[in-house]
Amino acid sequence: MFEAGNGKLKAMRIFWIGFFGLLGIYARYGVDQWLTKPGAVFPLSTFIINLSGSFFAGVLFGLGTERGWLSPDLRIGLMVGLLGGFTTFSAYALQSALAIKNGEIGWGVSYLVLSPVLGLILAFAGMATARAL
Repeated sequence: MFEAGNGKLKAMRIFWIGFFGLLGIYARYGVDQWLTKPGAVFPLSTFIINLSGSFFAGVLFGLGTERGWLSPDLRIGLMVGLLGGFTTFSAYALQSALAIKNGEIGWGVSYLVLSPVLGLILAFAGMATARAL
């Protein structure tokens, strides 16, 4: 958040984090509303949000850091703001814990294991996608 050396606040970086953070939370809410079905047991929306967020984190890393196509302020705004507002690790952890606590061991453990494994795979896929551009 602060520029190295002189301690000046990076106003554009803060702007991008806030701007994209708002977009991220509204996108997360929209996807959640779209994918959540009444009576569904498996938290599909959180699962999809976390996996797509992993993919886009890989894309943004590839485009911003590896290719240098994004300014550092914009890259941080997108990764911290947009993806920070969009992804839902705390919901994932709570949903997993509640499923296991409520005796729904099968899907609770599957969800707990598949989310980070597939998220990691999709983060690599996102970086590969950015490299292919």
